Amino acid sequence: FASLETPGYVGFANLPNQVHRKSVKKGFEFTLMVVGESGLGKSTLVNSLFLTDLYPERVIPDAVGKHK
Repeated sequence: FASLETPGYVGFANLPNQVHRKSVKKGFEFTLMVVGESGLGKSTLVNSLFLTDLYPERVIPDAVGKHK
């Protein structure tokens, strides 16, 4: 018998592992939407998830700059 850990094992029980391995190897695209009020940490959350800084040059206006 082949165990579930056997790399060549094919079966319904191993399908999620096979799909995961194939997706990681091939790469994939997805859309992520994060919504919320200003200043709640949306960008910080995304930066933490992907270990990157999406907007390194971004300037966040203060309250006075928002109302002009």
